[in-house]
Amino acid sequence: MVFQRGCAVRISGYATPDFVIEGTFRGHSAKTVVPDSGEWELEFPAGPEGGPFDLTLTTGFASIVLHDVMVGEVWICSGQSNMEYPVGTVGPFWGLPDGEAVMRDGDSGIRIFQTPRITCPDGPCAEPPGTLRWMRGDDPEAIRPFSAVAWFFGKALRRRLGAGVPIGLVHSSWGGTVIEPWIPRFAYENAGRAGELSRIDDAIAYREDSKGDFESKYFAAQKPLREWLRDKFFAPNAAASAAALATWAAPTLPPGEDALWTHGKRGCARGLSQVGVTWFRREFTVPASWEGRDVLFHIDKIDDCDEMFLDGVKIGETTIDAQQYWLLPRDYTAKLGQTAGGRHVLAVRVQNHYNVGSFCDKLTVALDGTDEVIDLSGGEWAERVEFHVDTDKVGVRPDVPSDAYTPRTSPQTPSTLYNSMIAPFTPLTLRGAIWYQGCSNRGNPKDYAPLQDLLVASWREAFRNKDLVFLGTQLSAFWSHNPDARLPDDWWCALPPEESRTGFSFVDIREAQERLLNSPGCGLACIIDVGDHSDIHPCRKRPVGERLAQEAMRLAYGDASALPSPRAISATREGSAVRVAFRDAAGGLVSAAGAAVAPETHLFALAGDDGSYAWAEAKIEADGSVVVASPAVSRPVRVEYAWSDFPPEEAQLHRVSDGFPLFPFRLEVKCI
Repeated sequence: MVFQRGCAVRISGYATPDFVIEGTFRGHSAKTVVPDSGEWELEFPAGPEGGPFDLTLTTGFASIVLHDVMVGEVWICSGQSNMEYPVGTVGPFWGLPDGEAVMRDGDSGIRIFQTPRITCPDGPCAEPPGTLRWMRGDDPEAIRPFSAVAWFFGKALRRRLGAGVPIGLVHSSWGGTVIEPWIPRFAYENAGRAGELSRIDDAIAYREDSKGDFESKYFAAQKPLREWLRDKFFAPNAAASAAALATWAAPTLPPGEDALWTHGKRGCARGLSQVGVTWFRREFTVPASWEGRDVLFHIDKIDDCDEMFLDGVKIGETTIDAQQYWLLPRDYTAKLGQTAGGRHVLAVRVQNHYNVGSFCDKLTVALDGTDEVIDLSGGEWAERVEFHVDTDKVGVRPDVPSDAYTPRTSPQTPSTLYNSMIAPFTPLTLRGAIWYQGCSNRGNPKDYAPLQDLLVASWREAFRNKDLVFLGTQLSAFWSHNPDARLPDDWWCALPPEESRTGFSFVDIREAQERLLNSPGCGLACIIDVGDHSDIHPCRKRPVGERLAQEAMRLAYGDASALPSPRAISATREGSAVRVAFRDAAGGLVSAAGAAVAPETHLFALAGDDGSYAWAEAKIEADGSVVVASPAVSRPVRVEYAWSDFPPEEAQLHRVSDGFPLFPFRLEVKCI
């Protein structure tokens, strides 16, 4: 893992009250007595970057040593699906086209923490769900499911800060979520926002006696998913399934069969990079005292469903009937039979229905009623694919019904994701946060700016860091999410200015996001030029991460050469034309269309006194300003640039020095 350099290092945990906890780190010692609450904290002095180090914690009769601990720069990375979008490629619409190459280009100086999706409306959680751990950035399989934006951000920081500065990245995001669940309750209380507080209280008070009605409705709503699994997922592969179930769970495989399996770290889980069914097997031994007794197998989570076999006998399964089955911890009990040498075989049949699946980070077996536990996460696992499904032919899995969520389990309940996916990390000292979210709030854009302010202020308070740097990501160009039935690339050519904005317009969210540029310690990456008109998840994530890193260099590390994207600051009428001036446009602006940007590019527009807009021509002047004019508007009162959901990319304006795009703008025109 990585601790923040230049700041006190805080370690926290739980222990029995009155225990004495002692720790050593980098030659310094710390000591505390556990209070009645059971929650303790140690603090070590600030220090420069470096590592690897050991961190030792003792209670006087027990000791824990954490190895390979680095000190450098720590950032949390959060938001919705475009932050969640992984490095590893799954099908044509999710993951980087060059994901395999990115995974191979790892970096041991980057450490990553992948937080699973989980909700908790009741209050802040003290630690992340399950038994999770930091992963090394030179492990391709650790990088595969990790946020592509966060990874490119970390890589860019490493290049700019130097190889001697380790980077720690905590990724906590959930696709499709609005901003409200990421804001803590105390922020709503301080702001007097009764609506959000009422929703939180409703979730906490959700009655268990409503569960039967909910489950009945949920089961009925699952019909399309059940039919797809039956007819498209399993039925065409029935022969492969029958053959696998007949032999792959057995304690001993038929002669020659073992050579057909992939052996390695949990089989490397490569089979789960595609939709289908993959098996995992391993041998393990137990002490003689365990034989004939009950044991408990625990797995942090499996995505999506599974069946578990012990010595050829099925001991448990998790199906789509369980709420949020793709996130649930698994606990299966079994009785160990008598075997030679205490040898046993565990086999897990994992179903991946959608995108990238996963097979746990932690798997243990415990002797029931005791503290005796064997960790099965490491060691050699064998992996074999039962079948893969071609979703291009059979279609993508139907959505899990929206009724899958009760008020308690919904990821849209205010504060619920802060509680479960942000609050557990507040003991850490961070340099800052990167944030990519906003699509799901486009139905109520007027409320986004105040909610964004609440998010920033509350995270700074929660992390005990008033200087926490907060970097947002402005929404990219987009029109309609139909990646498998794309619009023609010139579909926009016939649109007048007023029709270039949909009813749920991205332009208003972009405008609200730009408010960050006027907030101390906050920045915003402009990515208007890397969107996709037919895919709300554009695959060009590298420039997103690198532009966020540019903002980090500017705000967190004092790099005077790091400029934000250029912005328009004034518009002045000159006859029937408008001259626009800019800031942060060092070296001037340039367009692929040349010095004159034609009205046909649909980038610049002017409005007259009657409020009607017309597409306009723009000329880039030698002094760095831009003059905008249209014969249809003789007395312009307002000028716009890229003020549409999908401003075409080809002729957009960029800064000459580094190619950073000009922020979209809408300005009132002043008279000289």
